[in-house]
This record gives sequence, C-alpha cells and structure tokens, in this order.
Amino acid sequence: MKSLPHILAVSVLTASAVASATGQNATVQPQASIEIPASKGKFDFLRVDDKRHRLLAAHENDGTADYFDLGSNKLIGRVKVGGAVDNAVDPDSKYYYVSVQEDQRVAVLDAATLKEVKSIKVDGPTDAIIYEPRNHMVYVTHDEGANVWVIDPATAKVVTSIEVPGVPEFMVYDESTDRIYLNIKSADTVAVIDPGTNKTVARWATAPATQPHGLALDSAHHRIFSAGANGKLAVIDTTSGKVVTSVPITAKVDQIAFDPKSQLVFCAGPDKMSMVRVAADGVEAAGDFATAATARNVAVDAKTGAVWSTYTDGKSSFARSWMPQK
Repeated sequence: MKSLPHILAVSVLTASAVASATGQNATVQPQASIEIPASKGKFDFLRVDDKRHRLLAAHENDGTADYFDLGSNKLIGRVKVGGAVDNAVDPDSKYYYVSVQEDQRVAVLDAATLKEVKSIKVDGPTDAIIYEPRNHMVYVTHDEGANVWVIDPATAKVVTSIEVPGVPEFMVYDESTDRIYLNIKSADTVAVIDPGTNKTVARWATAPATQPHGLALDSAHHRIFSAGANGKLAVIDTTSGKVVTSVPITAKVDQIAFDPKSQLVFCAGPDKMSMVRVAADGVEAAGDFATAATARNVAVDAKTGAVWSTYTDGKSSFARSWMPQK
C-alpha cells in the first residue's frame, strides 16, 4: 500500500471505504487472568516495561503501584505510594517514575527492588507521566490544570513548567520527530510540545473526536490516534497536523494502545474494548470484545502481542489479557 503522506496528496480512504474492502472483524482469545485478592480500588493508566517484561499498573484507589511479571503471569510487587495514576519507564537507568495524584508528587522507585528511593514534589495534582529519552527528562501533566511539569531526574527537581491550551490528558513521545503529543480534553485539541525548547509549538484539532482521552502513536506512518469520549477515533497526520479520517469506537474510552505487529488499535471503554484495524491508506472498525465495567485502560505486550487491562469486580482486582487471532 502507498504511504499516508502520498495518499494525502491524492485522496484518503474513509473508514467505511476500507471496511467495505475487507469486511472482516478481528477476534481475540482470552489468556491469563491474575487476581489481587481483597482489592476493590480502581486503576488508572497501564504500561508495559519491555526491557524487564513487566506490566505496570497504577492502582489509584488502593494507593499502590502494582507490578506483574509477564513471563510467569504473576504479581511480583505492590508498592504503597498513595493514589498512583501512571508509571513512566526509564530505559536508560534502573528507575520507575510514578505520578501520585493527591500527594502532588512523583515517586521514584528502584526497578530491581521495587522500593521508593526518592520523592519529587510538584505544586498540584499529577496525572499522565512519560520519560523522554533524548534529553533524559520526565514530563508529568497537571490534572485539571493547564501545564506540564518538566523534571530533571538527576537532580530530582522541577526545572520548568510548560503552558498548554487547556486541561491535559494522555501524552506520547515520538522519537522520529522529537515531539511530545498531548491530548487537551477541554479544548478538543492535541498540543505539540518541543522537548528541546520545552514550549508548546502547535495545536491540532481532534474533531470529530471530542474530549480526547486516549492517545497512541504510529510513527512508521507519521500519525497519531486520538480517542474522543464521544465514541470517535481521530487519525491525525503528524506532518500536517490534520485529521485525515475517523472511525467509530465505544464511548468514554480512557486509554488506547497501538500494536504495530497486528496493526490494531485497542480502545478501552466501560464493559468493552473496541478494535480498529489500520493500514497505510486508511482505518476500519474491527469489532468489540467484552471486558469489564472498570476495565478502561490497556497496554500491549510487544513481545507476545497480548492485550492487557486491569479492573475490579468489587471484591478482588484483576489483570487480564487477550490474544488477537490471525
């Protein structure tokens, strides 16, 4: 298939056009289920540490950062940090960075021992967090604020604060462009941050996706996927900043994940997860599968292709996986 930038100069296939060309839904097979007994707390963002082959769960109401070994499918540790909402993985060193919302701080954990070794204070409640590998900085969003804090982990201090055009949600770093893309849920916008200058350098509209939460990157085809709470997934070309197409998904999605091997975007909402099949020249809705009412996060294990989410049934909590079928 042709590359997306070339297609943009000619035409872009709509989601319905691609669907009519293929007409097939994706399917999944249930895999592992890992129980945390006597746990009723809700989870926030989910990540995978590819280097150590671990699932990193922010267990907000339990006030823990939970870590699972994806080789043995076992819980290996729960670290009491307070209301954890996200984990950042530092592939350059031995640390995890956990955003602890109500305590207004970032907890620094030794990845080997799963012990807290530092605490970095900020001046507001935290939310999404990433580690930017080129400048070796940590970026954490201000929950319900309008800024992103930049932390130097070497000094364990905030070095600057970046103004953004509204309330931030999820963010991703694109190494190919050296840009951070950040959903702004209050403005139906993606903010583009240059980590070299720590400035917001562009704003891209996400319409028809509104109140965008989940965000994922397909760097090979120069695009991002932004999931609106209204049940629309916008596909944005990162060379132009324009929405080139959109596709319906389940409503109230909180987190999404793109798997470059299966070429599927997984969109986690209450009770079900939508799948979107992508290609260089378009996207198509590829069906939904049942999850749980509180399973609103998702991460993909790059090694196996397993799709993970975490949830509670009111008595216990679970990390559960599904495997896409060819």
